Amino acid sequence: MVVLHVYLVRHGETDENRQGILQGQLETSLNATGREQSRRMAQALKDVQFVHAFVSNQGRAIESAAAVMKVHPTLKWTVHPGLRERNFGELQGKKRGSSQDPPSAEPLDQYVQRVLQWWDRDLFDSEIVQQQFESDRDEIRNVLVIGHGAYLYNLVKALGSQRGYDIELAGKTKGYNTGITIMEISDRHAIRGKLVQHSDVLLMGRSGSGKTSMRSIIFSNNVTASGTARFGATIDVEQNTVRFLGSLVLNLWDCGGQESFLDSYLTTQKSTIFQHVGVLIYVFDVESRDTEKDLVYYRDCLEACGKFSPEAAVFLLVHKMDLVGGKKEKVEVFARKKKELLANSGTTKVKIFGTTIWDESLYKAWSRIVHTLIPNAPLLSKHLTTFARICSASEVVLFERTTFLIIARSGDQSMAEFDSDSDDSLDGSGNTDGESDVALNPKRFEKISELIKAFKISCSKLQEQFNSLEIRFPHYTAVLEILTSNTYVMIIVADPDVQSAALRMNIRLAREKFEELQAGSVYAASSS
Repeated sequence: MVVLHVYLVRHGETDENRQGILQGQLETSLNATGREQSRRMAQALKDVQFVHAFVSNQGRAIESAAAVMKVHPTLKWTVHPGLRERNFGELQGKKRGSSQDPPSAEPLDQYVQRVLQWWDRDLFDSEIVQQQFESDRDEIRNVLVIGHGAYLYNLVKALGSQRGYDIELAGKTKGYNTGITIMEISDRHAIRGKLVQHSDVLLMGRSGSGKTSMRSIIFSNNVTASGTARFGATIDVEQNTVRFLGSLVLNLWDCGGQESFLDSYLTTQKSTIFQHVGVLIYVFDVESRDTEKDLVYYRDCLEACGKFSPEAAVFLLVHKMDLVGGKKEKVEVFARKKKELLANSGTTKVKIFGTTIWDESLYKAWSRIVHTLIPNAPLLSKHLTTFARICSASEVVLFERTTFLIIARSGDQSMAEFDSDSDDSLDGSGNTDGESDVALNPKRFEKISELIKAFKISCSKLQEQFNSLEIRFPHYTAVLEILTSNTYVMIIVADPDVQSAALRMNIRLAREKFEELQAGSVYAASSS
């Protein structure tokens, strides 16, 4: 079955936007910030394969579309007058001083019907879109729409109120300049639709701290730790649109760490870089020789994020812990660094992890990071606990299918582990303190994430596909199997009387329920 994703993008900033002036159908142009926003929006969409694009025939929308044309030079466009903004009559060119529309304005009810008419007739009844649903393959097709703030807001609102689309409007539409809102349509008549979460993740830190390497290992399917040696420094900002859990879209901003770029982020680009951030990740090189400057930039970034995105979750990664000596020294160095970072974070709640690309600590930290974007995770954990009881299992763990990051696990203490401020075994450094032959390794599942991801890469090099795994030992059995279209589940059973065939049958029976729960974790989440 073909699923259509419609990317709704607002144009870049104009001087009138900045001054709070109603533009409506006036012709205005992007300012310097708007042109930069459009460039970055285009970079974020460069890896999305669009089948067609639509744009309003007003100049500021066409200017924004020009940036996308540079990264998608063969993409076909339709410039459509049906996407024009509402005519606000005599209020156009003025600051809105009253909530009342003047008689000269386009009536709101007529405006909403015009918006819906474009969606029904000019978008979905078009030959371009209808052709996409003729395929028998299960795949996502993407259409791009670049328009205006009020127009796109009223479109999404009307699709929810008048068409019954599965939409919780508050906090989900990306109404800011070049914000991206994604609608998912699952039938050719556009009867069923959902709003897809799209969260911004900001990855920052000084040059050489290892940001790009860790991002590539987690989100790429062909990069190993040894393969990151070829990476050069990030120039300015690299934006990537990454799918997680199938429909959750992460807009990942990898910000160059050279001083000139950091200075620019904190001055002229501050409102662009730090606005609408869902998660801020700041990476520190544990062996940095200029700790004071590291902390100065960190405090400035934290202040800017607090101003423009006060609800953002903040994660601090003390990276390259493999370069620190023995186990005892790692504990001491990390404890000292953690104390220093907490002192420089003021009242902001931060979560701190020690990481390295050479072990499972990277997966532990990033599992915690993406977990903040899945507010339905407690419900997933509750159902996994029930599922474990049905299977007579000791533990059940849910992994995201592409990254193999941990989404949720069974047990009453699982949520507390995800919500902790750091990893107490060594606060995330990649080793365990007090580990014995009998005690369960607290990082056992992150180790599995790392090993399976590496094994999947090896399979792909041989043009083979990883599907499932079964391990039998005298004291336990572990089964790793696809649960939903976007997840794997691992069941660990210590009871020798429980057969693996029974576990696989339970997995098949549970699929439908967990598909529903997974959809809830995506669509119930609030965006940044």
